[in-house]
Amino acid sequence: MEKAFYAYSSQRQDLLEDIRTAVKAINSTNPEISISTWEDYAISGRYIINGILEGIAACDLFMCDLTYLNYNVLYELGYAIGMGKKVWITLNNTHPRSTVNFKTLALLSTIGYSGYQNTKELQNNFFSELPYVNTQPNIIIPDGGVDRHILYLKCEASTSASAEVNERISKSQIPTTIDDISEERRPLSWYLDLLPSSFGVIIHFHTLGSEKESPHDVARKALIAGLAKGMGIKTLLLAHAPFERPLDYHDEIREHKNSNICAKITKEWLEPVASEYRDMQEQHREYKIERKAANKLSNFTLGDYVAENENQDLIDYFMETAEFREALVAQQILFVGRKGTGKTANLINLRNRMQQDKRNFVVVIQPQNHEFEGVLSIMEQMVYSSEQGHFIENIWKFLIYTEIARQYFNYLEKQPLHVEKTEDEKQLIQFVSEHKRIIDADFTLRLDNIVTDLKSVDTYDTVEQQRSKISEYLHKSMLGHLRTHLGKVLQRKQNVKILIDNLDKGWNDSANLSNLGDLLFGLLSVVHKVTGEFQRNDYRHVSVNLTLVVFLRSDIFSRIMSHAPERDKIATKHLNWSDPTLLFQVIEKRINFSSNGVTSPTTFWRDYFTETVDGLPLREYVTNLIIPRPRDIILLFKLALEEAVNNGHGIVEEIDFKKAEYKYSEYALQSLFPENGKRIPDLESILYEFVGRDHIMNKPELEDCIRLNTTEDPDFIIQVLCELTFLGLEVKDNSFEYYSERRPDKITNKLALRHSERTGQPIRYKINPAFYKYLDINFNE
Repeated sequence: MEKAFYAYSSQRQDLLEDIRTAVKAINSTNPEISISTWEDYAISGRYIINGILEGIAACDLFMCDLTYLNYNVLYELGYAIGMGKKVWITLNNTHPRSTVNFKTLALLSTIGYSGYQNTKELQNNFFSELPYVNTQPNIIIPDGGVDRHILYLKCEASTSASAEVNERISKSQIPTTIDDISEERRPLSWYLDLLPSSFGVIIHFHTLGSEKESPHDVARKALIAGLAKGMGIKTLLLAHAPFERPLDYHDEIREHKNSNICAKITKEWLEPVASEYRDMQEQHREYKIERKAANKLSNFTLGDYVAENENQDLIDYFMETAEFREALVAQQILFVGRKGTGKTANLINLRNRMQQDKRNFVVVIQPQNHEFEGVLSIMEQMVYSSEQGHFIENIWKFLIYTEIARQYFNYLEKQPLHVEKTEDEKQLIQFVSEHKRIIDADFTLRLDNIVTDLKSVDTYDTVEQQRSKISEYLHKSMLGHLRTHLGKVLQRKQNVKILIDNLDKGWNDSANLSNLGDLLFGLLSVVHKVTGEFQRNDYRHVSVNLTLVVFLRSDIFSRIMSHAPERDKIATKHLNWSDPTLLFQVIEKRINFSSNGVTSPTTFWRDYFTETVDGLPLREYVTNLIIPRPRDIILLFKLALEEAVNNGHGIVEEIDFKKAEYKYSEYALQSLFPENGKRIPDLESILYEFVGRDHIMNKPELEDCIRLNTTEDPDFIIQVLCELTFLGLEVKDNSFEYYSERRPDKITNKLALRHSERTGQPIRYKINPAFYKYLDINFNE
């Protein structure tokens, strides 16, 4: 007799009757299966998690109902998958959001579910699908790879405690793969590939009733926590207090009331993990050398498609472009590009390249979301006037100057005791120590402390007078002193490189995008002034060769610059990957790093990859399919390579690419949600309305489709879908163009309008081929 375990929510009375009745009927009529439920382990109305986990471990089939995204049920589902159990998921279709919740969770989209409306349908589904007949696991966990790491599921809110976790992990120097829901939504397969090679998992929850952390994000973390538990992987569950602890992992949650407690908990957990990592480093290095020499398909590695997750290896296979080489020498430059086009990869390699020369000093500035919110909160106290721009420029100067001072202070403090400090360095240390409240804190606290300490700002002053006095203080007092001290200690440096990133973190969630736009435009306006002030040599200041690079998402840049009076103040480089040759060189560079036996790109493509897919040459197939970004081509080839290895193929065959295409298509769709932010509130419902539709639609058809799921202006929705490259516009007969860095969006819009006027037909739109497979788009070309 097979044993099954059924998990479901204890709080939903509308489900309990259907499930209890179905379980009773199945147990009484079928001698081949015995189903137990969590209620069989209840004691006086409460249940003990150890008994639940023992019941799951002993079963052959794990069943669960996910009509509601119950965190305990998801934890138990993860545990069952980790234990290698076959799973069978049910949804009650009478609940309107059950299928939407299931799809939005995304993790389980490839597993499927059995839908029912009543007890009888649930019984019938069980007997028709017979999930208990073959209880081999239907979710396979692959073997772990040689590259070990920590898996870190970030808190969705960028709090001070979250920043402390980031800092502690960074200081441990353990390779870390970061799962940031604001950047990507991952499928379950992504976690299953990573977990077997993990030293441990850190999962950070926000607080009770948080508006910053969605229920779907909490659900995702609950499932991964259970998965790690089932696989026996060391896990740290952190949560901001107060936090409502689900019963299943109540005792494993470590609540923290402040960032110091969070840092202490994280540090203590990391210490034995760091020790394990150090012990295996040399053995790992030798194994990688042997693996490269073997030169088999299974030994090729493409790395991670997210640059933040491969700081260790990225420097070895990063592909230098003309834009990167210019950034090495330019006085100031702005990198603009969509998510996945290589902004972070360029930052990491600029930092690493510059740090190789000890005569350089590199300062990386990456404000967190809560820091943007704090600065905006202070700004909102200041009404708009002619002085607003000057005030914002001084804010940025203050933040940049203090960050340089803080990081150079930390650099001096970490030097060995035998290294003697110069008199100028001692003076800088003394100055920073005397002004620690203003310099050694996050951005918000620095600015807030300045405002608080300004005794000269009379509460009876007008807001404009207050702002003027703050600007005057920042410029004449703090900035002047910092410029003097920094000039003396940095004058002998060959290059002081400032790299500013993360400027999109506050964009998606900020309620006041107008103020945030002004703040970011203020940075772009002040860049040339900061570099100019440090380059200047006069009786008060010595010259410093300071250069500054800013990284900004293209859609944010477009909106900021649409009202910019002087657009030529800073050199702008758009990260454009429209040339397929460049994209394929990204793959060649990575393969060359992972294998010593590939003598040339021609040999590589001939010996290890199919020549055609769908009757097209491989390069044409890939170029037509993907969104032209390094992240996308790396992921597609990584998925195809995994399919080939898992199926024992000697080369990556056509069938491997076709299987990878579905997973890539799912990723491409999920990647739209973080980039959308909150512009379209229910983007999921709108996108799912395209399922099964034709790949080309005219504007009236498109508007009708959109109106089925939103009352928002269809023109606004269409514009955002074009910005996300979900849609392209017809600019010539049967020739469609997607927004890109190649030319401004306004030109593409105008070309489409002109074509529509010439033909006398409505503008036509084409869904991007990247989304065809997942949305089952009707394609007949």
